[in-house]
Amino acid sequence: MNADEPRKSGVDLAVLRNEIAQLEAQVDRESKEIRLKRAEGKISQYASEALSYLPTVAPCVGSELYFSSKEPEVRVIEAGGRGPMLRMPDVGSDQNYLAIHIALAFGLQRYFGETDAPVPGILVLDQISRPYFPAQSVDEDEKTISGGEEDEDIKAMRRHIDFLFKEVARLNGLQVLLIEHAYFEDDPRYVAATRERWTRGSGNALIPLNWPMRN
Repeated sequence: MNADEPRKSGVDLAVLRNEIAQLEAQVDRESKEIRLKRAEGKISQYASEALSYLPTVAPCVGSELYFSSKEPEVRVIEAGGRGPMLRMPDVGSDQNYLAIHIALAFGLQRYFGETDAPVPGILVLDQISRPYFPAQSVDEDEKTISGGEEDEDIKAMRRHIDFLFKEVARLNGLQVLLIEHAYFEDDPRYVAATRERWTRGSGNALIPLNWPMRN
């Protein structure tokens, strides 16, 4: 090389590296959006399948659920898909609220299990019988159910209980802790799964009776 020749300017690698980083970030962002949409679709599908088994009343009979993680929120698509999607304040009864919440919780757990997500496989449910026995006082003992003639409320509760047992059996690694006032003594599954009965007769309670109390 002749020392008098002007030096040719090389390619600015810093600029190229910056462009590559921007392209990678853009592709990764698009990929994340696709994965998120796919996850929302799966969870919506699983929650809708669960809701179809649980007891509901209009406008949720035969409906589907749409789950969005960004807000987050869940909406109800009425049977037939006609009309606007319903928000939670529009679904009516406590029975519908209960069914939607349980369906979404199990839909999420099903998806987490399939994707090996780092989410504990446990659901804690407290008094799912509340929509069916709302008049119980805090001093009332457990409600024992042992067959015979049953009204629609007890039949609906049995569907919830049956759903819980079937889902736990189907979803590997899922545990459900149910704190419940109703006791189905004629259901062998329910009796075998019961670990504590906090009744007046047992002398035990969720909060131990011998704990000190404020004056």
